[in-house]
Amino acid sequence: MCAQKIEVININTKQGHPIKKRASGFNVRIADKEWSYTHPDFIKVVKELKPGWLRYFSGTMGDAFSSATGQYNLDYIAMFDHPKQYLKGRRFIEVKAPHRIIDLYQLLRTVNGKLIVTVNAFSESPEMILELARFCKNNNIKVEVWQFCNEPYFYIPNRNRYWWNDGYDYAAKMQPYAAAIQQIFPEAKLTLNYTWDGVWTFMKEIHKFQKENGAYWNVFSKHSYAPHTGKKETLTQAYKRANTKLLEATSKNAMEQIEAYTWKEVPMIITEFGVWNRPLNGIYSSIYNIEYVMRQLEHTNTQYVGAHEVSSKYYPLNNKKEIIENAYKNNVTVNTDTLLTGIQRDLEGKAYTIYHEATNNSEFLYKTEISDIVKVDGLKNKKENGMFAQTYKGNNGYNYLVVTNRSDQTKKFKINVNGKSLKEDMQTTFISGNSLKVKDTEIQNTTFKKGILTIEPFSVSVSKWKNDMYKLEQPTIYKANIEKDGVSLKWGEIQNATSYKIMYGTDSLNLAASAIVNNTNSCSIKNLSKNKKYFFKLVAQNEMQTSDPSKCVTVSYQLPQQPKIFKVSRRDNTVTLFWQSVPNATSYLINYLDENNKNISIDTDNVFGYTIKNLKESRTYEFTVTAYNGLSKGIASEKENIFVTSRVPLSPRNVSAIKKNSKTIEVKWIPQDKVLKNTCYNVYRGTKLHEFSKIASCVTDTIYMDKSINANTQYYYTVKAKTEAGESNFHPNIATAFSLEKRNKIRIQSVEKQKEGYVVKVALNQVKIKPKDVFGIIINNVSYLNVEDIKILGEYDKDRNKSFQVLIPLEKLKEKSNYAIKAFLSKNGKQIESAIVNQKINNK
Repeated sequence: MCAQKIEVININTKQGHPIKKRASGFNVRIADKEWSYTHPDFIKVVKELKPGWLRYFSGTMGDAFSSATGQYNLDYIAMFDHPKQYLKGRRFIEVKAPHRIIDLYQLLRTVNGKLIVTVNAFSESPEMILELARFCKNNNIKVEVWQFCNEPYFYIPNRNRYWWNDGYDYAAKMQPYAAAIQQIFPEAKLTLNYTWDGVWTFMKEIHKFQKENGAYWNVFSKHSYAPHTGKKETLTQAYKRANTKLLEATSKNAMEQIEAYTWKEVPMIITEFGVWNRPLNGIYSSIYNIEYVMRQLEHTNTQYVGAHEVSSKYYPLNNKKEIIENAYKNNVTVNTDTLLTGIQRDLEGKAYTIYHEATNNSEFLYKTEISDIVKVDGLKNKKENGMFAQTYKGNNGYNYLVVTNRSDQTKKFKINVNGKSLKEDMQTTFISGNSLKVKDTEIQNTTFKKGILTIEPFSVSVSKWKNDMYKLEQPTIYKANIEKDGVSLKWGEIQNATSYKIMYGTDSLNLAASAIVNNTNSCSIKNLSKNKKYFFKLVAQNEMQTSDPSKCVTVSYQLPQQPKIFKVSRRDNTVTLFWQSVPNATSYLINYLDENNKNISIDTDNVFGYTIKNLKESRTYEFTVTAYNGLSKGIASEKENIFVTSRVPLSPRNVSAIKKNSKTIEVKWIPQDKVLKNTCYNVYRGTKLHEFSKIASCVTDTIYMDKSINANTQYYYTVKAKTEAGESNFHPNIATAFSLEKRNKIRIQSVEKQKEGYVVKVALNQVKIKPKDVFGIIINNVSYLNVEDIKILGEYDKDRNKSFQVLIPLEKLKEKSNYAIKAFLSKNGKQIESAIVNQKINNK
């Protein structure tokens, strides 16, 4: 029997590049699950998975979420066409208690994790985001990157959604949000959410804004579901697709394309990615996830890469959802943190558990090459590389070699470092499967001697060996609270630290006082002078080393200032107050007199918005908000008198504004499914975003023709519903007026359904078809989050070079789906496209 050939993995410590420590993290979606940030089982999940960072507040589930209250807002939910998921999230959080950003930040303390915030610019205003930023500053919450919106590219006219007309309009509308954050954090890292694999048009439109106006953002972000397809696939076909798409999505060419539509060396974050191709769930998706992160980290641009989602890696073992649903239905109070669910560990989660030891302890990658990479099947009968290796320069006393294998072959390697065989023993942790059908398996551990490493089939392996680059990690202070007798500080525990030295003082450049604590990651600094501002830093230390000092946090040892209520909303028997947070506050008290003249005091538990429930109809209440800390309460806010009524209407939704001719813009909106009696609509217009004037009052229709426009003026519109109780609490989307005439070189004339399919007739203006031109129809399934453009070519007719028609066969259309359609004409590599017609085709 022949001995297995030994290949070589070459590690070159003379070459490589830095990476962000804790580069690998997760999107978080637990709103509609049993867990909250304070649930014991979710805390265990985070401690075991050790994400480098987490995202607030999730992806799609964040589109109707209030950053002020930590809850779903019914007015926000009403702005969306598909509210079911948000209503479920609302029910769960109403029972579980708010999902507060400060709680997530304190959870991150347990793993020294970082925070990325996705701004909800769908339903939150720039004013609200200004207050979110202020709240973060006042509570010493460090945000690594602020991302504007979750997947904005699905909210455009070809999907009958008018949040933004295109990527250019989206970029313009995000600028006020950027300005709000920069008002509080001038050096903030800001990113537009450019694209999902395949949505290149939106990215190019953002680039057009950048060319004309400059970039007010400084980071690029995207989502990636490269192996996803709108059709069902066999395991074999899905495997081939993923092998090809993984390499495409992480390739040098992909990064060059990103840089072409941003700028050279643009910093990149990815806040969601995954396989999303059902046959691959299990061992393959586990390998794919880790290899995707590694391949992206090969680019010097990449800063943070996050998988979708933490609660699909580890999730509740025992279903307690019915308890929560029943509690909401019956208005029963349940402490859901006592509903212990246990933890189900998915194989993808196990892969991350072993991988995060490398990313959480490393800030540099060594150049790594495999001498002979095994090949696997890809699309179009192509063979693709089926393995990948990456070496991490650990600063915890170990180097890490991570190897992924998407093949069914066992491979043995000799590890060379700078041309010499590795002599140290390697401790290896891995998962593997004997076939693609493996859905779960256990983490295994072994030791390999003298630099010879065996890689199992379908596996992720993390091998480590000792180095001499050990240093204590820089700590982070996550909390600084004012107590009666001093300031309480909390930070993340630093591995191998035996003590911590806290340095503080009233001069940030001279922290003359200090305190040392042993074997704990919290302390109270006492004997401070009242009404003085203090600066705090700390270092971790042991007998051998002292870490770099933490970033400074500031606290004024004094009573908190007076809060200011800046927004009020009413909904049935509730009132929601929004206020400007203040420094040095531990929390806020809401006070009012109830219908029995009894003083009610509510502790909001440190948010900047709160909903007061169970108020009486047709009664005026007087509210104040007071900040407090360990010293006592500050001054109450100015009194706010609010009349409670169930007659406040929800806003309409989906406002559109289309220029019909040079003198008229048609403004349309969709009413709610249930409309209060005597509801009418006020129409607002502006030439600057968020600066509106009312141009029509109490319109009883759902359409308004604005005939008072000026040529060459950009107009923005929104609409509020109105009853005798007043207007909607919030306006829905802002519609940017646009003209279909701008794309008049190629125009869809008609779409006719026939027995064999749809016939689309297209007219050309100021352009002609030549024999070498390519032309036809592009269809896109807009029934779901699918972004595949399907081209159907037309036939050239030399006698009809100013028009053409295309048959879209029914077999090209998925059942129960709607498709947006547009025409295209490619001339010499440049593509002209028609406007999206306000007509869908379907196969139902």
